[in-house]
Amino acid sequence: MPEPPETTESPGTRRPDLLLVVVLGVLWGSAFPVIRYGLVAGAPPLLFAAVRYSLTAAILVPIAFVARSPRSAAASMWSPAVFGGLLMIGGYGGLLYLGEESTSGGLAAILTASAPLASALFGSGLLPAERLGRWAVAGLLVGFGGVAVLVLPQLGHPFASGFAGPVLVVSAVLVFALGSVLLRRTATVAPTLWSLALQFAVAGALLGAVGVGIGEPITLGHAAMALPSLAFLVIVPGVLGYALYFRIHHRSGPTRANLVGYVNPVAGVLVGLLVFGETVTALEIAGMGLIALGLFMLHRDSP
Repeated sequence: MPEPPETTESPGTRRPDLLLVVVLGVLWGSAFPVIRYGLVAGAPPLLFAAVRYSLTAAILVPIAFVARSPRSAAASMWSPAVFGGLLMIGGYGGLLYLGEESTSGGLAAILTASAPLASALFGSGLLPAERLGRWAVAGLLVGFGGVAVLVLPQLGHPFASGFAGPVLVVSAVLVFALGSVLLRRTATVAPTLWSLALQFAVAGALLGAVGVGIGEPITLGHAAMALPSLAFLVIVPGVLGYALYFRIHHRSGPTRANLVGYVNPVAGVLVGLLVFGETVTALEIAGMGLIALGLFMLHRDSP
């Protein structure tokens, strides 16, 4: 697996390779209904995520050996461990899996479309190269309006089973976006397979400890359903998806890397519709349209 090339360009000075963003969106977007499928099979959310991330780390280690991935100095690994492992993978994954207990995979994918907008908001304050112009600020407002359109129907029924799920998913997106900006701000070396393995190991240990601490059952539920979901999540959105994401993140910056949020909903909704029989409402389509408009306005200011 090729390593991300070193670059001397400042964050946000390069447009992302749109083909890579689309491929990443398909890889990650397909994960949302598959996560939901595993949870419906009875897998406890935090331990399900912990097993997935731990297995991903275990697979990345021999790949790093075979690929002769360069090893960074220990002093430079704290940033990937903290902001990548604890926030971008562990915090995001834990909140997402908890949220998908009561949220369809398609809706979860749509809600993650707010990631580029959240990244732009955090990046405007923490990354000078990603400060926003007037069109971008207007795009933030329109995009978050789209997220509100998706979430408000749930908030109108505070005792419905679906109330907490969308809030947890949006919280996961905010944690991921903040972590991606802080990682960009503090990282001193290009990401490698070793640093990616470290991030997954940290995330797996975190979620495993929390899952055991709150008393989640140590089981994957109905194994015939959960194990295929787990295998898919480890290989496709895990090993392949995250390696591709951090390549784009390093080359183009978090706001542009998180354009993947534009593709996630399309892939997630289509997989949920075609494979798992989930439905798509007119309100979800309207909300996704507002998010897409916000992204267009936001990146009108891109170099």
